[in-house]
Amino acid sequence: MNLNKTLLTIPTLITILTLLLSCNSSNNDSDSTADQNDPRSYQHGVDFIKRSDGSYVLVWSSSGNPPIGENSKGDWLHDVFYSTIDPKHPLITPEALISFPNAQEPVSAAINPNGHIMITMEDSWRAQNELSQTYAVYDENLNPIKPYQNKVFEGGHSGHVSSVGNNFVVFYSEGWVDGGGVDNLGSGDDVLLSVYDSDGELIEIKDVAMGDADRDWWPLVTGSNRHALLAWQRFVEGKTSSILMFAVYNPLTNEWVKAASEIAEGVKYYTYDIEYLDTIDRFLVSGSYENGGGFSFLLSQEGGIISKNIALPPIVREAQPALKNVDNGTVKVVYPTMPNQLAVLSVSRSSITLEDVISVEQDWSTAGVDGVFLRDNSMYFVSLLPTGLTEVYVDLND
Repeated sequence: MNLNKTLLTIPTLITILTLLLSCNSSNNDSDSTADQNDPRSYQHGVDFIKRSDGSYVLVWSSSGNPPIGENSKGDWLHDVFYSTIDPKHPLITPEALISFPNAQEPVSAAINPNGHIMITMEDSWRAQNELSQTYAVYDENLNPIKPYQNKVFEGGHSGHVSSVGNNFVVFYSEGWVDGGGVDNLGSGDDVLLSVYDSDGELIEIKDVAMGDADRDWWPLVTGSNRHALLAWQRFVEGKTSSILMFAVYNPLTNEWVKAASEIAEGVKYYTYDIEYLDTIDRFLVSGSYENGGGFSFLLSQEGGIISKNIALPPIVREAQPALKNVDNGTVKVVYPTMPNQLAVLSVSRSSITLEDVISVEQDWSTAGVDGVFLRDNSMYFVSLLPTGLTEVYVDLND
């Protein structure tokens, strides 16, 4: 293992460690293809999930540790890895969780109040239509409850999962339309959701945005104890940016709480995130504009817009924030922002305030970043770079 450490002593103490870890991964071919310069061909998709004892499980997709990228045929080789993380002494020790031929990426993971963990991924192993969205369910110790491989949807891709109460909601794309999008590679076509019980048994499949009129893809989901917030990008003909759409769904009643609606336009492709802030009972929708700058919208459980701030730094593509509940009834939300900073937001039930912008010495990955608070002012981020996992420690001074 190679370990590099940099220590900064400006208002904030920042330590960056780059891990090049060795671990077995699949050497089989994948149906996914892309240029080797695409960072996603090395690693793609990362989530922290918090267990009942306060420890974390880090889950990510990678072509090995260190990652090797695509093979000579241009195929991707991702397996799914995990590591338990002690917040008092964070140490990543990769273990293969799902290692099968072809690529399983990007991975998305969620835990419910029962301690069951669902993991879902775009998957080319045994796919009849090039790709399928698949899943597995585990207990808190990663013992299988419903072992891999289970199909969410044949032909599904780009899916993400969240718990809603003890149920799980998987939100995913189906179909592909050539042309437009990033590098003219095209866009997804439709978005759907599937609802599962705590053990991974299917309850419902529901159309979210279907038909030939629109091209919709890169679906994200986050959940409260009763509602799921859905967000996705909609293709705009002749534009190099997207419309960001959202909806709110109740999986217990199978009803729409808020029908599909536009929340922002001119949004940079793939560069948005959604979170549920439980202590203030609000959803947060954040993203970046294609022409620069960023935004956050504060939503009620029913999907009503409570507040917005459209003068924020641009967040990083496929990045998630570190969240901390504060005694004064606010939530500290810290997002990686382009190219190598952190934006510290204070979010109340009715406002979004930018408190600080912190520089770090490592450019963020666009293939996946997630972070957690370890202690009062100590944050820990993991970024998926082509060279390996990069850990970023940040101590905020009061």
